[in-house]
Amino acid sequence: MNTHNPIHLPLSGNGFITRKAPRGSDDQIHRHQGLTTWADPHTRISVWFKVSAARTATLALELPPAPAAATVSATIGEVTHIVSIEKGATLVTLGSWELPVGYVRVDLQGVTREGENFVTPTSLVLLGYADEEVVSAARPQDRDNFYWTRRGPSVHTKYNVDYETDDIEWFYNEMTVNPGEDPQGTYAMAIGFSGGYFGAQVTDKRKQLIFSIWSPHVTDNPAEIPEELRVKVLAKHDSQWIGDFGNEGSGSQSFMHYDWVSGTKYRYLMRVVPRENNYTQYTAYFFFPETGKWEVLASFLRPQTNTYLKGAHSFLESFIPETGYKYRRANYSNQWAVTKGGVWLPVDGFKFTADATARAELRHDYAGGVHGNDFYLANCGFFNDNPPIDSTFTRDVSKLVRPDIDLTELAKLGNG
Repeated sequence: MNTHNPIHLPLSGNGFITRKAPRGSDDQIHRHQGLTTWADPHTRISVWFKVSAARTATLALELPPAPAAATVSATIGEVTHIVSIEKGATLVTLGSWELPVGYVRVDLQGVTREGENFVTPTSLVLLGYADEEVVSAARPQDRDNFYWTRRGPSVHTKYNVDYETDDIEWFYNEMTVNPGEDPQGTYAMAIGFSGGYFGAQVTDKRKQLIFSIWSPHVTDNPAEIPEELRVKVLAKHDSQWIGDFGNEGSGSQSFMHYDWVSGTKYRYLMRVVPRENNYTQYTAYFFFPETGKWEVLASFLRPQTNTYLKGAHSFLESFIPETGYKYRRANYSNQWAVTKGGVWLPVDGFKFTADATARAELRHDYAGGVHGNDFYLANCGFFNDNPPIDSTFTRDVSKLVRPDIDLTELAKLGNG
């Protein structure tokens, strides 16, 4: 087995700027060009890859011909090497390290430069490992997926709900989001279902509650939806904004700017019920701890649809590539499904699934399971412990507490 072939790890798919100067900088990593600018000495560039064996390895930087001399540092763990780069260099050896099994983090920082940039490397080069021993990283042939690789893996729960005994009209969930620093680009979905989703986000500007329903007309451009196939608004919260969405199918989306707090458990409730003329009504309720009341966020009518609630699930995703290195976690507690006849059914388990990024082993930082008597999902952060995708988990439903909710009164609120 040849362990000396160089393994190229493009910064476009594996690198992140994990620290900038307090005033900010223009340094950035582009998903096609890689590191396009690197001029600020405060900028820290971090690259992750995962190996299946512990051994001594050498790392290097591949770069366009350096326009001027520079000095950079490279750090793994407690060991730092300072490296001088000559003008015109295209491959710079950073040094050798003892690498552990699992994810390896390499931090790069500029020290001195004579030109506009320190350098603008395209790839980290690993020497000393066989190709198959690098078990998770984006390679040059994965270029079309670099955007998704840097976003990180999405993870999901598919709840055990008996849809055959009777139709499910309501689904209840309690969700606690604890993403550490509240990284931008976090979407923790509390209740997903066939036709839409409902949960909490951190965008690049704010926190919000979001609830969306797809149109039955298949398109990524909402302007193409015929009027008779548009999702209609039946009711909405005074603070809820409603508009169209596209690029992932199209439909109606609603969101409310709401400064939810990490580590606080919030209560979510979804109702799906058929209506006349081949419509189905979808209503999202949120319990505001500030007022101690359930309130309707929005209620939509979806045309050409006749269904009760199907496909109950939750998910956790990162949707901003620049923050895809930050750890996220959500706990899901006390799920109940309620039939159209009013029977409350506790949810005893779920199937853990993950997206194509995880299944292609481009990222291994995904997890899901049972903690205490809660279900949980975690992703990003380049952690090592993860269960097999498609694992199933169960918990003791005797410890669940049925929520005290007057569904009859809430149903009236959703009708506008």
